[in-house]
Amino acid sequence: MSTFPQKHIDIVGIGASTLDRFIVVDHYPTGREVQQVVSSTTDGGGPVATALAVAGKYGARTAMIDSIGDDMVGRHILDDFEKYNVNTEAVQVESGANSGVATILVKQRTGERAVFFERSTATEPEFLDTHKQLIESAYILHINGRHRQLMRSAMAVAKEVGTIISLDGGAQRYDEDMKPITEDSHIVIVARDYAEKYTGTTNLEEACRIIYERGALIAGVTDGANGSYFVWPDGTAYRCKPFPQESVVDTTGAGDSFHGAFLAKLSNILHSESAKVSSTNTVQGDSSLCAVELIKGCAHSDLEQAAIFASAVAALNTQGIGGRSPLPTLKSVQELIG
Repeated sequence: MSTFPQKHIDIVGIGASTLDRFIVVDHYPTGREVQQVVSSTTDGGGPVATALAVAGKYGARTAMIDSIGDDMVGRHILDDFEKYNVNTEAVQVESGANSGVATILVKQRTGERAVFFERSTATEPEFLDTHKQLIESAYILHINGRHRQLMRSAMAVAKEVGTIISLDGGAQRYDEDMKPITEDSHIVIVARDYAEKYTGTTNLEEACRIIYERGALIAGVTDGANGSYFVWPDGTAYRCKPFPQESVVDTTGAGDSFHGAFLAKLSNILHSESAKVSSTNTVQGDSSLCAVELIKGCAHSDLEQAAIFASAVAALNTQGIGGRSPLPTLKSVQELIG
């Protein structure tokens, strides 16, 4: 594993990398039956992994920390990361282990999905000095609760050096062990289900405010086709309207693409803020600010544009099968935004 140059990576992710097999069906089986598949495809998967792929597609410099097997599935996972410009030097490949696979049934008429997941048999990744170096030099550490021992070590480093901790709180992923992890994260963007369980309220504006009051610098709650809610670092609330589509093919990548697109735009904002600070410090002789301090100075308009961009990417990503293959071009996103 080679050494990463300083500031070479914008976003470091810790999570599970999988190979997803999508099967579009007319209806979910309720018993023994034979049903012809409408269509199928294979795509790279995993919430954090896909978010990094999305961010990489839209210009952010990303790196994944995970462990996979040296099987055919593992090779496909690495090849797909390369396609989306995700650095995999911190992905540990274990000889003889099986990589994670998900089989996803997608209803043709609604885009609803049912996921069947086979965990990787690879040993949990160890926290290495190279990981520490990655996190120290990155703007953002993106997590979702997987590899918790390693994740906690990474979070401790991020807290010490001022790297932003970004949490993806997906539906059906909240448990009590996630409460302190959520409270220790700087960017907390979660699904409705996660927000309701974490805050105890079904009012999403109120839930977003509670997430913010519990320590998040940026609090967000996504609600699919109903849009999303945010509270920015200075406590200002923002409602991001959705981009409704006439039909939905598959919702699998919507949440992950939202996170990746938002973080890609945020990385650009942080680059700009860092350049401003460096320019000022050249004159004043002060030390540069860490990412956590930089985010506090981001303009509302910039953060709103990041949310709008993420919403548009997520909406367009529902127009095809898979979490990554249907990702839209920048031109398509801009045309939708108007």
